[in-house]
Amino acid sequence: MQTRNKVSLPWVIFIVLIIAILAISVLTKPSTEPGLGQIEEAWQVIFNDYVDRDKLDPQALSSAAIRGMLEASGDVHAAYYDAEEYKALQARLDGTYGGIGAVITIDDGQLTVIAPIVGTPAERGGIKPRDKILEIDGESTVGLTLEEAAIKIQGEIGTQVTLLVLHEGEENPVPLVFTREEVNVPSVYEEVLPGNIAYVRITSFSTRTDSELVSALENVLGEDVKGIILDLRNNPGGTLDAAVSVASQFLEDGQVLYSLDSKGDRETWEVRDGGLATDLPLAVLVNGSSASASEVVSGAIQDQERGVLIGTQTFGKGSINHYRQLSDGSAIYITIERWYTPNGRQIEGNGLTPDIVVEMTEQDIEEGKDPQLDKAIEYIEGQVWAQVASASLSL
Repeated sequence: MQTRNKVSLPWVIFIVLIIAILAISVLTKPSTEPGLGQIEEAWQVIFNDYVDRDKLDPQALSSAAIRGMLEASGDVHAAYYDAEEYKALQARLDGTYGGIGAVITIDDGQLTVIAPIVGTPAERGGIKPRDKILEIDGESTVGLTLEEAAIKIQGEIGTQVTLLVLHEGEENPVPLVFTREEVNVPSVYEEVLPGNIAYVRITSFSTRTDSELVSALENVLGEDVKGIILDLRNNPGGTLDAAVSVASQFLEDGQVLYSLDSKGDRETWEVRDGGLATDLPLAVLVNGSSASASEVVSGAIQDQERGVLIGTQTFGKGSINHYRQLSDGSAIYITIERWYTPNGRQIEGNGLTPDIVVEMTEQDIEEGKDPQLDKAIEYIEGQVWAQVASASLSL
C-alpha cells in the first residue's frame, strides 16, 4: 500500500515562514503584518547558511509553505494547487466528468462519506453514510485534502475506481469497485400516504431541484392532502440557490439564511415569492447525514416555527468555499464565508438539533421499520386534528 508523505509539524511551522517573502518582494513598502519580519529573517538564514543551499528550490519551499499554512489554519476544506494542477482542475470542472455519486468530507482527519446520492454507483455499490474511505486506487487517503480526494475519485466516464472502505461499526475494510458515471439523477420523489399526507423526499440540491419540487408539490396538492412530510435524511446538500428555492416553497416571507465573511460583512438571502405549500402542517425528517443545503432549509423552517424537525442531529456543514488564483497560476481553495440560520445559529461544526429526537437503529432498517417517519405521520395527524378541533370550537 502506498502512503502519502506528510510534512512533519516542526517542518511545517518552519516553512510556514517562507511564503510571505514572495509577497514582500512585490510590495512598495514594508508590511505591518505581525510576523513578516521574522519570515524574511528565516528566509535569509535558510538561503545564506544551509549547507546544501545550492539544492534549495524556492518554488518547492513556497508551495510547501502554502500547504503548511492551510493545514495550520484548521480549514478542513482548504487545498493548494500548483499552476499545472489548477489548470488540469479547471479543465475538469469546465467539461464533463464521471463520478460515483458520493458526497464526502474530512471528519477527525479521515475521509468520510456524508451520504451517497440515490440512484448513483455509490448507492448501488454499497457506500453508506459515515463510511471511511481509506484508499483510492491503492493510495492511502491519509493527508489528502478534500479536493484532492474528490479529484482522485472523479475521472473519465466509464473508467473504474477502487475504494478501500471501512463501514461504520465494522473492523475490517472492504475494497469496492465503481464504474464512473455522469451523476445526473432526479432529486425529488413524492407520494401520498394513507390519511392524505404528502411525502416529499429530496435526495440532493441541484439546479433541477426547484422545478422538480414544484412539479411534485403540484401533484400531491392536487390530491387534497392534509399535511406534508419533507424528508431530507441522507441528503448531503448541493447548491445554495436550490436551498433558497426549496425553503421558499414552504415559507411565506422572512429570511432563509445569512452569511458572514472574514471582515464580518453580512449577506442575506430572503424568502422568494410564490411558495406552494406555506400553510399546511409540515414535518421535516433529518439525520446525521443531512448536510449543507439540507441544513439551510431545515434551519429556516425551524427558526420561523413553520414546522418541526424530527430525527437526529444534522451533520454541521455550513460554509462557502472558493478558489483564489495566485499570480503564478497556482490557486488556493479556502472557506470564505459561514452560513447562519435566520436566528443566528452557526451551522458549520454544530448542525441542528431536531425538535423531536427519534433514533433509527440498524435493526429498524433490517426489519423495514421507520420510526422517524412514523413519528412524522403521528405529528401531522395531531396537527390536523388540532385544526379540526379549533374550527369546531369557533362555531
